[in-house]
Amino acid sequence: ACAGDVGGFKGAVALETDTFRDTWSVLERKLEGVDPSRTNVMIYCTGGIRCVKVGAYLKRRLGFERVTRLQGGIVSYVRLT
Repeated sequence: ACAGDVGGFKGAVALETDTFRDTWSVLERKLEGVDPSRTNVMIYCTGGIRCVKVGAYLKRRLGFERVTRLQGGIVSYVRLT
């Protein structure tokens, strides 16, 4: 299951990738023109593991400074609410 199948948040922008390796090019395309020093990015995925990798990519590769993630992913969030 992907995070969108489990739940989502208002205003969230889904990457709509078929595989995890597609994530990087889609992120770069969707964030083109966005100022990484002034933009807050909150990421979530199904179980949280992919978010760790995506968060690191956003910070190290794309220069985003304000990156947070939903720890444990949408599955943990749904269980707690």
